[in-house]
Amino acid sequence: MPEYGKPDYWDERYKANDTTFDWYVSYEPLKEILAPLAKPDYKVLVVGCGNSRLSSQLYDSGVQDIVNIDISEVVINQMKNRYKELDKMQWFKMDAAKMDFNDGTFDLVIIKATIDALLCGSNSFHVAYQVNKQILRVMKKGAKYVCVSYGQADTRIDHFRRKRLCWEVDHRMIDKPVFSSDASPSSHYHVYIMTKTEELADDADDDDDEDEEDDEFYDKFQANASG
Repeated sequence: MPEYGKPDYWDERYKANDTTFDWYVSYEPLKEILAPLAKPDYKVLVVGCGNSRLSSQLYDSGVQDIVNIDISEVVINQMKNRYKELDKMQWFKMDAAKMDFNDGTFDLVIIKATIDALLCGSNSFHVAYQVNKQILRVMKKGAKYVCVSYGQADTRIDHFRRKRLCWEVDHRMIDKPVFSSDASPSSHYHVYIMTKTEELADDADDDDDEDEEDDEFYDKFQANASG
């Protein structure tokens, strides 16, 4: 299994192929969902941007205050150079589980395939939880978080309904492109839309409570999967 959570894996991958690539879908199939959520004056965060064209396509649609982050410094430098004429857009090498942004910064957060990649790695449930908590923290109250995944609701939605994640969760589906070759067991991709309802609890970083909650979540998830 590739080490999707390791910067070195992605750095080597991007060094070998300096081009653009969109996991699952590009902007157009998502336009019906994203367009009503992405206002021209919104500040947007794209997490795990990779070498996707999504941000540039969103920029061309009129939403231009876009911040892109990725764990790979190689791809961030490639994308900075590739889209240097889109001067209102920003690119930062950053670990999504340890973001540097202030609380309540963004009106919209977009992830495409990143949660899926994290869930293929080691300590996956915990890492995905850390990323989701960081996303919650940097969202404004009422902001939206859009996650595009190949994972069906029974394998994904509980990750967005964990304790201390103050979100209302909506689940939608979009058709897969005709020539899609990913391992999704259905003919659709899944889009999870989270709306922030309140701030992260003050005790959300208590390590002991967090470890216990991780164990409870894993046990519940495994029970549901086997049932």
